[in-house]
Amino acid sequence: MVENSHGRQVVQTARVIPAAGHIDTTAWPACKSIGVIDSWRRVGDKPAQWERRYYISSRDLDGEALGRAVRAHWGIENRLHWVLDVGFGEDASTVRKDDAPQNLSLLKKMVLNLVRPVPMGKNGKMSLRMKRKATAWSDEERARVLGLEFI
Repeated sequence: MVENSHGRQVVQTARVIPAAGHIDTTAWPACKSIGVIDSWRRVGDKPAQWERRYYISSRDLDGEALGRAVRAHWGIENRLHWVLDVGFGEDASTVRKDDAPQNLSLLKKMVLNLVRPVPMGKNGKMSLRMKRKATAWSDEERARVLGLEFI
């Protein structure tokens, strides 16, 4: 696969072999395939970087299917991390004591999952930032997002 976007070029090759005979099936009983993706990435005029990543899968995959699965996983992961960082300021948080960072992160993810699917605003389209504000400012909106009947 070759991808050119956002000022970077990425070339990836994926290979897959059946897991049978290559892994300990007592440790990984559901594993059906083992894959490797070699990736060359160049950003702007900087030298290209090479990286090799290994994967195990509970599905019988070919190289193309492995590449699609990995891209889909990272698309979801990047989308979540970006929203938590930009929308909730998670990376800038100064909370460090005991279990507080993990607890706050879990609460932020819960809020994201509650607010994101609820249509708000004109035509049911409102930014996530504005949805959070509307929910914080209005008891009625908060009850609606939580699926509660407002009295």
